[in-house]
Amino acid sequence: MLVGIVTLKSAPWELEDNFQRLEAYVREAAGRRAQVIVAPESVLDGYVFNADPTSQLADMLEIAQTVPDGSYIQRAGALCKELGIYLIFGLLEREDQTLFNACVMLDPQGEVIAHYRKITTAGEYAITPGRALQPFDTPLGRLGFLLCSDRTVDNCAVLGVQGAQVIFIPMDGSGGPENTEKMRWRARDNHCWIVIANTWSAVIISPSGELHLEKYETECVSVQYVHLPKQDNSQGRSRFVARRPDLYGPLVTGHEDGYYDGEGKLTAAGEARRQATRRRAVEGA
Repeated sequence: MLVGIVTLKSAPWELEDNFQRLEAYVREAAGRRAQVIVAPESVLDGYVFNADPTSQLADMLEIAQTVPDGSYIQRAGALCKELGIYLIFGLLEREDQTLFNACVMLDPQGEVIAHYRKITTAGEYAITPGRALQPFDTPLGRLGFLLCSDRTVDNCAVLGVQGAQVIFIPMDGSGGPENTEKMRWRARDNHCWIVIANTWSAVIISPSGELHLEKYETECVSVQYVHLPKQDNSQGRSRFVARRPDLYGPLVTGHEDGYYDGEGKLTAAGEARRQATRRRAVEGA
């Protein structure tokens, strides 16, 4: 499949302007025959996740999208249907009064076929972490999703062991050569493609860890092939057969100083960190 990556730094709170800019780049990528187009984390709202939830919560709730019927998601769906493409992009999501850092994937019929909520939130004071980490079976293959700081060894491995053929990672922030080098090992260890769409970088890595695309530039479209086998590569995935789940208990046991317990609930240490980070943000505003 031919993948197009949109590298774009959007403006906080300016949804209409951001969507119009995104649409222009999506059309450019489609014009270059991209079948799947990926845009950065929070490209729709300009990364307002670190806003002060005390004074700006109402503003965040107002611009947040509901999935799948949010107005901009519907417009993105119409664009996908017009161009015959798949589109992945990040947004601020609302479910009742709860906010999530999320991304969606729409198909050429304009329907949402994948929906992921960020699980490793960092300094996102009003955001509730997601509670699911599994790949999605799509007409293109089995696809996994992470958002920015989700890109840890454990999270990639959870998707890899479930058979993800590609992990798409929309990002907003740190994503230079040092990050690319780390992600090469994530791809190799889990024998899957990794596609990164950042606000200032675009990266595609093969299951062997080979760089197929590496670009550090804002405001551009990059297009590159991702070659998916018609069926899983059993030789590459044989490393998962020899795993020892009986020894991995410490990985799923909450650390004594950890921010989340074994059930995914915020610990006292996690709440203290959240409050301290929030105070620093308010004082620095």
